[in-house]
Amino acid sequence: MKETSQSLGQGIEFVSIVEPKFKTTNISVAFLLPGQPEQFAQWALMPNLLLNSCQKYPSIAAMSDRMQELYGAYLDNAIGLIGDTWQMRLVVNTIDDAYALEGEALRKEAASLLLECILHPNLETDRAFAEQAFRTEQKELLDVIENEINNKRSYALKQARKTVFRGETGAWPMYGTKEEVLALTPELVYQTYQYILQNAQIIIYYIGTQEAPELPELFRNAFADRTVPALRIQSPSPCKAEPETVTETMDVSQCQLIMAFKAETETSQEALRMCSMMFGGAPFSLLFSNVREKMSLCYYCSSNMSYGKNTMFVTSGVSQENLEKTRSAVLEQLSILQKGEFDEKLLADAKRYLVNALKLTGDTPSSCISEAFERFIRPDHAGIEERIRLYESLTKEDIIRTARAFRLDTVWMLTQKGEA
Repeated sequence: MKETSQSLGQGIEFVSIVEPKFKTTNISVAFLLPGQPEQFAQWALMPNLLLNSCQKYPSIAAMSDRMQELYGAYLDNAIGLIGDTWQMRLVVNTIDDAYALEGEALRKEAASLLLECILHPNLETDRAFAEQAFRTEQKELLDVIENEINNKRSYALKQARKTVFRGETGAWPMYGTKEEVLALTPELVYQTYQYILQNAQIIIYYIGTQEAPELPELFRNAFADRTVPALRIQSPSPCKAEPETVTETMDVSQCQLIMAFKAETETSQEALRMCSMMFGGAPFSLLFSNVREKMSLCYYCSSNMSYGKNTMFVTSGVSQENLEKTRSAVLEQLSILQKGEFDEKLLADAKRYLVNALKLTGDTPSSCISEAFERFIRPDHAGIEERIRLYESLTKEDIIRTARAFRLDTVWMLTQKGEA
């Protein structure tokens, strides 16, 4: 695998990843901005609005026909919050040029289509998105928000974040609220679209079987130089003076318990991830082995880190009568890490798990992009080999020190109606 990177102007980077074993071309354009919660509803509406139609292909049917002409190509998108930085990623994927039956330049055509969507959206006037396309995507976004409550695990986590990150960007729902989405207009969202084009940092990722010398110039001409604001990827969340407990009741058969722990001292990302992996991030972890399997206190119990926030979330599905027992058991398992009362095999297994995951990078285009993006957002820009070295160098004492840095910040519970 060969990777190169070049600047295409202020705030624009082009990353090329050439891997002959792939049979497809994947082009991804990532827009990065400091998170602005009041804009989240508009930003969440943007990706589908841009990709489902454009001036040249003004309907979903016309866009679909064009996809078929490109041998079943597809457009995809994702939004997310990394630290306090918002990201929108727009993607096009098609087969490699070598498999085009009539020698079509599919790579360039796919890139051109993605740029058509980004630069020439489906407009009603020169100041507003097309009304029908806007209303379709507005309804889709409202459905997503409405349906979130049906997935109690994700709903509970979203609600818990309001307390865990109160006063911070991470407290706000990524899709905005129902009221905010209903208040949107084609004109307002178009203004936001223009703001993103002018102010976002842009990273273009190309993954294919061979070099694509025509693409950098294509994207350089598409995006003018810009002055982009500084991004806050690493923005640790301060721990509350005393843990806060919040309880919400609902007509549920399975209760949800979420506990948030925040690291109060500066700690490496590798140590944080290793500690979380040993605590509850894998089938061999303390929470899985003890709280779920041996004690049988919950349906599931796992932990994961919120990148850039130095915050570890423990999520559990629990019966009503086991809520307090599970809460106590989670704290007991953290105490085991903090006291160093764990077998060295646990650390060895966690190292093997995380190192093997890094070694598998490059098996898929998405993993290539994820790895390149991780290097971009890391302060040290460490690559795979360096991160493997950092994982392998961690000692039992490092894990004890990291575990001791965590303090309980929030306990959030979704309980059954009519129960205390």
